[in-house]
Amino acid sequence: MTKSPRGRDGRRSHLRLVGSEPGEPYAPVAGVDVDTTPSLAVLETLLETLALDLASVPAALHPVIAEASVARSAAMLADQLWPAGRPDEIGEVERFFWADAARVLGERRDLESFVLLTSLARTVGPAGRLPLQRAHVSRLRTQDEVPEWVTRIAGFRLTSAIVSEDITGDGLSVVLDYYDEHHPHTVVVFIDNNVGAIIKDVFVGPPVDRVLEAYERGGRVTIRTVRPPIAAGIILQALGETRDYDDPPVSEDFEFFTGLLVNRLTQMPERPVRPPMRPLLSPRQREQLVEEFLESRFAVGLPHDAQDIVRLWIDHAVDHTVGGPLRVSGVLVELFLAHWLPRKVLADSTYFDAVPAVVKAWLEFAGDHTQLPLDTIEEAVDAVDVWQPALEATAMIDPVGTKPGERVFLDDSTNDLEDAYRALAGLGSPPQPDLSGLDNHQAATLSVLAPHAWLMAGETLGTAYAPDAFDIAERLVRDAPDLLAKARLSTWPRAIVWLIAHRHRLVGPGETLTPYTLATDLSSSPATLRKTAKLLTDTLILPR
Repeated sequence: MTKSPRGRDGRRSHLRLVGSEPGEPYAPVAGVDVDTTPSLAVLETLLETLALDLASVPAALHPVIAEASVARSAAMLADQLWPAGRPDEIGEVERFFWADAARVLGERRDLESFVLLTSLARTVGPAGRLPLQRAHVSRLRTQDEVPEWVTRIAGFRLTSAIVSEDITGDGLSVVLDYYDEHHPHTVVVFIDNNVGAIIKDVFVGPPVDRVLEAYERGGRVTIRTVRPPIAAGIILQALGETRDYDDPPVSEDFEFFTGLLVNRLTQMPERPVRPPMRPLLSPRQREQLVEEFLESRFAVGLPHDAQDIVRLWIDHAVDHTVGGPLRVSGVLVELFLAHWLPRKVLADSTYFDAVPAVVKAWLEFAGDHTQLPLDTIEEAVDAVDVWQPALEATAMIDPVGTKPGERVFLDDSTNDLEDAYRALAGLGSPPQPDLSGLDNHQAATLSVLAPHAWLMAGETLGTAYAPDAFDIAERLVRDAPDLLAKARLSTWPRAIVWLIAHRHRLVGPGETLTPYTLATDLSSSPATLRKTAKLLTDTLILPR
């Protein structure tokens, strides 16, 4: 299975069939009937979209791509044409639209509109299905020269399902096997455990035997056969997690094939089986795991900070990813060292110098505990050396007033994994504030606050706004130190970013940011940010 190098301009990026080449273009007819119904403009857009999608694939894939194209278009219509209002009002608008669309398509005689009508009749939800199906049956009786492939749209039978899981626990693939005597295929769903078990990718793959061959050649996976209802339950739960994100980091193929996936799952004869609840690891169980590590041979000779560092690793793995604390993964190493730890912990250089050795020892302990292959453990251990420079570059270290080895956990209530995937590559290391004239307590506070505000403004608003955030944080500590007690330390950088965004009019009508989305990006509430930012403007006489 490979992904075509071409993007959507080439109209092939949603295919993963090895060696497939596009057939003859399936182009729309040159002329269209003149109509004045509300559905006309929308239907012409659907026809054009369907024709372009079909033109980009081999003829053997036309039934699959027609289903995917129309399912995607129907989902987009649901979002755009009836997204608000009371349920009865939404249903009335939807029913009227599809009834009108069925009438328009039922009166036409060209093949392209019949293909669209067939696809809609087999993918649209209950509110529009009946009139579309009636129009389709009516046209089927009189339609001339219907290609055989049109009759197979949305008619594939699910025969089996397998789950392939990476031994590192980074993710799993659910493979749905569909039978068709002309073109058997699979629908492959990849679930990423490092980003909260969301679906990152959905694509059409080759027959299941070729998928299994590819997995066996690649190794490093466990494969099991599951009942289709169980596979559907895994997928639907992950799809729910994905939709909880405002802008999930998904592939382009996910956008194209999600409608097809949902359409097929909802038409299964058996109800999906919800996966079992993921077991929670209590604080006591986490401490027991730390104690077990410290008593093992892998902890011999480690610095005294090992207990704290390992506990942070366990908390990160359990609370911010899926799969448990004993996962041995280079990707997990990257997330912990390069993104999560330096943004959550303030400590001196002694503490951060101990992190790589402790993480390596923990990975060896976890790999031995789970009996992973040695090459998998070595790969994860090597990743520590790869990402150690990133830890050193982004960690906020050596604050004045802290004891050797002491650390401060800046904020333990947020999940920055999504931000980590979008971190600005060129932001670099934060500047160091001028601590002259400050007592030890103020110096330590400024050492935390200014770089944190600089980093948060740069990642949330852009690099141009980072210096402004740094300056406001410095003024806050120097000019109004008593103000700091009126909010948590971790709230002040967020309030500074909120203030800068409003000062530069980055929030409001016509802008990409709304108060809600900005507050979500800052992992806080609009009310808290508004109140704290007002303290800044009132006390420091900053522009509103």
